[in-house]
Amino acid sequence: MAVDITPEIQYYMVITNGSGRGISREPYMNWDFCLLANNAGDKGYPVVFHTRGTGYAIEMTSSNWGGYRYLQRVATGVKLVQEGDAHIWVAQSHTKGASFTTSGASMVYNTSGKAWLYAEESILPNLGRDFAFWTLDKV
Repeated sequence: MAVDITPEIQYYMVITNGSGRGISREPYMNWDFCLLANNAGDKGYPVVFHTRGTGYAIEMTSSNWGGYRYLQRVATGVKLVQEGDAHIWVAQSHTKGASFTTSGASMVYNTSGKAWLYAEESILPNLGRDFAFWTLDKV
């Protein structure tokens, strides 16, 4: 089922696990990596969805390095890269909220400690990582 996204406008991506935490970023090894905001109720940084074929390039509106604002899946998580290196994310609607996948890997998050984001082909929920389901709140 399709997710109702209007391209080119800002949204807060807020996880639907009840914490009210949105997508954020922190520097690590000279890159911005994505995670859930550290505090409950913090909606994080707005994102903009740019239509690319049947999916979206997701741009975060804030970064520590100029021009590096687009989400890309890497082995160590989801980091911010330049637009030309952005991965295409496909949105799907579920009863728990919207999910995003790229190349068959679903967005997931750490459930303890820092809630870093990853994209994985499969996980065992509730064993350290869980699937990320989001509400999209227009800014």
